[in-house]
Amino acid sequence: METVYLDHCTAAFPKAPGVGEAMARTVLRPGRAAEELAAAEAKLRRLVHAPAGSVVRFTPGPDWGLERVLSALLRPGDRVLTSPMERGGILRALERCPGVAVELLPCTGRGELAEDILEKKLTGAVRAVLLTHASHVSGTLFPLERVGALCRARGVFLLVDGAQTLGPLPVDMEKWGVDGLCFPGYTGLLGPEGTGGVMLSPRLAAMVPPFPEAVPNLPGIAGLGAALDYWEERGEALRRRTGQLSRHLWARLKELDGEGLRLLGRDSPHGRAGLVSVAFTARPNEEMVSLLAARYGIRCAWGMLDAPLACRALGCGGQGVVRFSVSPFTTFGELDRLEGAVEALL
Repeated sequence: METVYLDHCTAAFPKAPGVGEAMARTVLRPGRAAEELAAAEAKLRRLVHAPAGSVVRFTPGPDWGLERVLSALLRPGDRVLTSPMERGGILRALERCPGVAVELLPCTGRGELAEDILEKKLTGAVRAVLLTHASHVSGTLFPLERVGALCRARGVFLLVDGAQTLGPLPVDMEKWGVDGLCFPGYTGLLGPEGTGGVMLSPRLAAMVPPFPEAVPNLPGIAGLGAALDYWEERGEALRRRTGQLSRHLWARLKELDGEGLRLLGRDSPHGRAGLVSVAFTARPNEEMVSLLAARYGIRCAWGMLDAPLACRALGCGGQGVVRFSVSPFTTFGELDRLEGAVEALL
């Protein structure tokens, strides 16, 4: 039975063309570390429209670097605004900041940020706002340009988790006023596992010392560089296809909304990352996931997804969610197969 892989938010597969070959070349022909690092840094700066003077710090994933950024930026007595839609790794990193008050901004039952409340909460005691670009549970995009304008006007640092969007969706650090952007290399960027980092604006980079314990994963960074080449060459077409697939996935599952499942996130195929989550009502989530895998070869993510607060905000605090996510290499036929399988099981 052919596998239908729909868990690209956890780790994309297949990777971008040339990733494996670039990693092998680095292992077989060492001695080009400086060139590989500099090339990958330059590609990342272009991809995210980083301000001049921005600095890239490579890490094994998105949370490792963010935690060190927070420890350099925050002091006892500071306040940070975030949301219940964040990944568990983000919230745990904040919890480990001694003496820092963390406040959760309210979100709607569809995971949308209450922008009017954010403006009221941005008082002088707020040091930073830390938000995801798109929830890994609901897929809903946050209005970062608007948030960035509010933060910029008050001198507040804006930190962003780009785990679900970097690559498939445009990111503009300079336009949005983002000071810190953490990212994995192995999801939307289509790079290898064990890669990621944080992009720091000049004012934040001046406050964050180098990570002394970080040993660059040179084969991984070379593979990430190849993936970034792919995005530079075909980015517009890849984003267009990912958007089409995401909207198709939403439309097919929307046909079953209220017929044994509940569609989560925005009630629209637009303003979303390339994922759709549902809560099954006719059968337990765990049973549905098991049957989809056993009978149809469909692989997805399910459970709390390390985000119990997000699940609770979406009304799924009991059994969590089932998440389906796409990459540019997903086919429309695979999404139709998913819809048919779900309908047959309900």
